[in-house]
This record gives sequence, structure tokens and C-alpha cells, in this order.
Amino acid sequence: MAKEVATEGQKKKKKPILLIAVILVVLIVGGAFAFFFLKKGSSNSAKNTQAQNANPEAIINDKNVHIKNLPSMIVNLADPSGDRYLKISLALVMNGKEKPKGAESSGGTLEDAAIKNAIITVISTKTSDVLLTLYGKEELKKQLIKAINNVLGEDAVRNIYFTDFIIQ
Repeated sequence: MAKEVATEGQKKKKKPILLIAVILVVLIVGGAFAFFFLKKGSSNSAKNTQAQNANPEAIINDKNVHIKNLPSMIVNLADPSGDRYLKISLALVMNGKEKPKGAESSGGTLEDAAIKNAIITVISTKTSDVLLTLYGKEELKKQLIKAINNVLGEDAVRNIYFTDFIIQ
């Protein structure tokens, strides 16, 4: 009889351990699948962005985009000494047809002011050391696209080209 009680106690202990093990395996497998599919989705969008950046001819031949050239701007950088600045000119590759220029006044449009504000806000947080690197310039492009799209609406700007980039 003592043996029967011992085996029943062992069976009761095995059931919760087995249940915990099964739940753990399901969570691990589910997490692996989620990671794989999320990773695959983000790499595809990154590949599409890289393809657009690497192939300007695809953008040139796309009839659903236009270029908005912005005049040069001089922006103070966030260097500790406070005496560094960036002179930058940008060409924005924007989705959609170009708006007629007759609606603009001599001072520009509200859209232009919002774009310039977004650019100044992002650039003024950067240091010259960061912007002098290729990685820094690429990150700046990504942040500028995100900031401008936040102002104008999602996917308004497809890409940015630096047409002038001088750090003094």
C-alpha cells in the first residue's frame, strides 16, 4: 500500500512538470516563428528602400513621383564647442504629382516652412563627428524622411538626396 501511495504522488508531480514543459516548448516555437516572420518582413522593406537608393533610374522613370529641390540652409550643429554648422541643400523625392507653382507666394508655402522646420529640428541635434561618417549621413537621411513624413503625412517623401553638404 505504501508503494501505491508513492507512485500516485509521483504521477501527480509528473503531470504539472509535463504541462509546464509543453507550454514552454509551444512558447519557444511560437516565438521563433514570430521572430522569423517579423525579421523577414522588415528585411523586405529594407531591401526595397535599398533598391530605390541604389537604382535612381527607377525613380527617374516613375511618373508618380516628383523632385522638390530645397534651397541651401545653414544649421548650427550640436557640437560641444558650439561653433560648427552644416550648409545643406536637399532634393526630396516626393510621391504624387507636382503641385502647380502659381499657388505659392514669394515667401514659400506652409508646407515649405514645415519641411524646413523638421529638417532644422533633426539636424540641430547632430554633431559634426557623426555627420562626417557615411553611416551618420545615411542615418540622417532616414531621420529626415521620418520627420518630414510626420509633418506632411505618411509616405509623402520617398527618398532624399543631398545636393550640398558642407560642415564648417
